[in-house]
Amino acid sequence: MKKSHLIKFVSSALVASLVLGACASNSSSNSSGATKPAAEFQTKVENGGSTVENARLKIGIVTPDPLTGLWNPVFYLEANDYAVLRHMTGGSAIKSDESFRFVQDDDTAAVKFHLDRDTKEVTLTVNPDLKWSNGQEVTAKDIIATYKLLGNPKYETNVRYSDDYELIEGMKEYHEGAASEISGITEKDNKTVVLKFKEVTPSIMWGDGILFNYLNAEQIEKITDFNKFAEAELNTKPLSYGPYVIDKTVNGESVLLKQNEYFYKKDDVKIKEIEIKTVSPAQASNVLKNGDVDLVDELTAGIWESSKDHKNGTILGVDDLYMSYIGFKLGKYDQEKGESVVDPNAKAADERVRQAFAYALDRDRINEKIYNGIRFSATGSGLYPPAVKMIYNPDSVAYNYDKEKAEKLLDEAGFKDVDGDGLRENAKGEKVQFNFAIRNTGQNIDQPLADTLIQSWKDVGLDVQLVDGKLMAMKDWSQRVQADDPDIDIFQGAWGLASNPNPQALLGKQSQLNYQRYTSQKLDSDMNKLMSEEMFDDKKLVDAYREFDTNFATEVPWIPLSWTTKMMWVNNRVKNFDYQEYTYGDLPIYQLELTSETPAK
Repeated sequence: MKKSHLIKFVSSALVASLVLGACASNSSSNSSGATKPAAEFQTKVENGGSTVENARLKIGIVTPDPLTGLWNPVFYLEANDYAVLRHMTGGSAIKSDESFRFVQDDDTAAVKFHLDRDTKEVTLTVNPDLKWSNGQEVTAKDIIATYKLLGNPKYETNVRYSDDYELIEGMKEYHEGAASEISGITEKDNKTVVLKFKEVTPSIMWGDGILFNYLNAEQIEKITDFNKFAEAELNTKPLSYGPYVIDKTVNGESVLLKQNEYFYKKDDVKIKEIEIKTVSPAQASNVLKNGDVDLVDELTAGIWESSKDHKNGTILGVDDLYMSYIGFKLGKYDQEKGESVVDPNAKAADERVRQAFAYALDRDRINEKIYNGIRFSATGSGLYPPAVKMIYNPDSVAYNYDKEKAEKLLDEAGFKDVDGDGLRENAKGEKVQFNFAIRNTGQNIDQPLADTLIQSWKDVGLDVQLVDGKLMAMKDWSQRVQADDPDIDIFQGAWGLASNPNPQALLGKQSQLNYQRYTSQKLDSDMNKLMSEEMFDDKKLVDAYREFDTNFATEVPWIPLSWTTKMMWVNNRVKNFDYQEYTYGDLPIYQLELTSETPAK
C-alpha cells in the first residue's frame, strides 16, 4: 500500500527505562551524517499453508489514545484514524512509482493522472467502473466538490490547506472569499476534471496541488455549519469507493470494515472483513503473544524488545518515513494574514542559541540506548530519511554532541551566567526560562526522556522546565502548540512524513502545520526554487533539495532528533507478507490470504 502523500499527525512512540547522563565523548564535527540502526530485520515472510475463505483479518493500532472517529480520508487529523482510513480507501486513488511520483496515464488506477507541461494542465479521469459504496458512480463533481471543500473560506480550522494548492488558478481567490468558484478547476465531462496551474513544477508529480483521495459531493453539500464539521455524515458515515466501507464502530476502541460490494476491483478482494482495534502499549506484547491480532504496524522499540522472541509471528522492518524533533516557538500564526509571523523577541530568536540547544544533545546515545538500536540520529532538516532514496544525503549537516561548542555559541549570543547559579541569563542580563512541551504518550520512556533532554540543556546553562511542571496529555499538547500558547517556548513532536518531499506543507509561511511559525528569506527562496520548472531535471532537483536541507539545518527552527525503522508484527496465519511492498509498493491488504480461522497463539 503506497504511503500517503498527505502528512499525518503522529505520536512520538518512545520506549526505554533509563535517563541518560552526559556522554564522555565530545566530537566537534558538524558533518558525517546519521548512523544506521543497530538492529537488522527481514522485510518479508512466507508462512505457507492452505487458504481459509472468509476469515476476518484482525489489525491492531498501538496507541494510548482512543480513535477520534473523524472518518474522513482527506481531512482526518490523527494518525490513529488514518490507520483505519488507509485500509478503507486502499491508499491513493492515483498510482505512484517507486520514487513516490505519480504514474501518468495508468488506466488501472481509480483516477488516471496526466500532466501536460505545455498547457500547464493536469487531467484527472475517473475510472469508468469506480462507484461509491451506495452504488452511485464516482464523477467529476465529487473531485471538484472535494477541492471546493479544501479551499472553503468558512472552513477556518482546516489544516490541510496550504499554499501549494494556490498553484491552481483561482484557488487563492476562492479561499480568500473573493470568488465563488475556482476558475482553474473545470469539469470536462462527467468523468474528467481539468486543473489549470499558474506554473508547472516537478512537485506536482509528487502531489503539489493534487488531491489524491476524494469525497462524495452529496455528503459535502450537507455540511452547513463548520463549527460542527466533525458531526457531519461525511465524517461519521462516509461513503467509500475503496475496497472497504465502515460497517460498525465501538466508540474509540474498534472499527469493523466490510467489503465494498461496488469496489471496481472486487474480484481481487480476498479478505472480506477487517477488524481494527486499539491496543494499549503496555498490553501490546501480550496481545501479540495471545493471538488477538494478525498485523500491528508502527511497533515501538519496547514492543519489539518484549515481542521479538514470540513464536506465533514475525517482526519485519523497513526504513520509515518518520522523524521526531525538538521545535522552537519563533512566532505566531496570524489568522488575518493567513501566515506565520516571526517574533524577533522570541526566547530562541538567535540562531546561535538554537544551534547550542542542538549541540548540547547527545542524540546518538539517546537513539542507541533509549530506543534499543531501532532509531538513529537524523541529519540536515530531518525531512529526508534513507527511505527517501532520491534525496537522502548521508553527508548532510549533523549536530553531533559538542558541549564546548554549545557553550561557546551561547557566549557569542550573549547568554552568560551573570549571577553564578549555573544558569545563563540572556543578552539583556535577564533570567530566561524555556518552557518545554512534551507529551505523555503512554510509554515508560516519556518522563525519563524529558528529564534527559532537560538535564542535557542544563549542563550548558540553559534553564528548561516542563510546561505546567508535567508531561502534557496529547490532546492538550496538540491544542496548545497549534494555538501558539505563549507558555510554550520549545516542544517535542514527530511527523509521519509524506511521500511528497516538498517542505511547503510543513514549513511554508501559510501552512498552519508550521508549528515553529518560522520563515526566513533564505528558506523561502530555497522552497520557491524547488518549485521552478527547471527542477524537472532530476540532478538539479536533488541538488536544490540538498541545498534547502543544509540551509534549514543551519537556521535550525527545529532540531531533528531521530529517524527510525518501521516495524510490523505479522501473525503466522498470514500466508505471505512483503513489508516493503506493503509500505512503499503495491501490496493492497485486501489481497492477503489467511490460513486458519483465528490468529496463531
